[in-house]
Amino acid sequence: MSDRDNDKNIDDLVKLSFFTDIGVAITSARTMREMLDRVMEKIGTIFVPLNWSLLLRNSKTGELTFKIAVGERADKLVGVKIPRGTGIVGWIAENGKSLIIEDVSKDERFIGNVDNITGFSTESIIGVPLKVNGKVFGVVELINKLNGECFSAYELKLLQTIADFAAVALEKFYYLKAIKKVASMDSLTEVFNRRSFDKILIKEIERCKRYNHPLAVLMIDIDYFKQVNDKYGHPAGDIVLKKTAELLTKNSRMTDSVYRYGGDEFVVLMPDTSVEDAEIVRERIKNDRDVINNQEDIIPVTYSMGLHSAGPDGVDDILSYSDIDLYRQKDIRGNGNFENMNAHVEEFLDEEE
Repeated sequence: MSDRDNDKNIDDLVKLSFFTDIGVAITSARTMREMLDRVMEKIGTIFVPLNWSLLLRNSKTGELTFKIAVGERADKLVGVKIPRGTGIVGWIAENGKSLIIEDVSKDERFIGNVDNITGFSTESIIGVPLKVNGKVFGVVELINKLNGECFSAYELKLLQTIADFAAVALEKFYYLKAIKKVASMDSLTEVFNRRSFDKILIKEIERCKRYNHPLAVLMIDIDYFKQVNDKYGHPAGDIVLKKTAELLTKNSRMTDSVYRYGGDEFVVLMPDTSVEDAEIVRERIKNDRDVINNQEDIIPVTYSMGLHSAGPDGVDDILSYSDIDLYRQKDIRGNGNFENMNAHVEEFLDEEE
């Protein structure tokens, strides 16, 4: 074997080791943020651009958002959104293809909106899509080489390789997030499930004790739910459960969280909430339920709602006291009137079908 062949083999091994190091660094990240930071670190080291950014794509709207931006005045870019198909990064995301543009002033796809935000002057761009199985997750964009030279075809290929590693890792994190969400949600009502409630309640109780903030729990029980199922079937019961979840979510605050506690029971967890403020939420739910019950295409239902708010001293028993208040409400109200439901149920089920 000649010296030239040996040199080529050594060069190939160096390149293979180089790509292996990049792949391991990116795919071994434990969190999405760690992975993205590693991608940007590798890009900065290898390409030495003046500015470089990573934008993530909204799968529903196609909108791109600057997730990470590095370089001169790049801090102004984080969080900035690019409408679908707009500009060079929009073209890359829509077409799933890489681009090298030596002079952006000669490319009709370039828009100066981002330069207007940063006060930076873009001259040349290299950009690649983050893509797996034809699906574009985002775009990596490099602007202006520090030495003033143009980006090369080799650099484009190298950047695409890094982006391919990143896209695989990104897809992994999306799938893990989706699996975690499925595990924490009630599939029928699309609110959090009992397992999630048990975990979050422990954390909120600890936070209540640590910061001396009140915690409120509102327990909701659907009156005569068993009779709805027995007389009209489980499809009617499912409809009532879904409508209840929608009602609670609609009337809860941004800081509150709604859970299906089990069967026909729901819970609204309200951090940093006094009994007076929690009572406002309960009253809002009651009033909205009354409005909904007056609509002809809705199965009229009633709820028993138990409420309790506590500080650090009594927060450990907050569920028990909420449950006590719930049954107190049932006694006061006589647990609703099942016969009042009958008038609209058949008509409602027909319309749902």
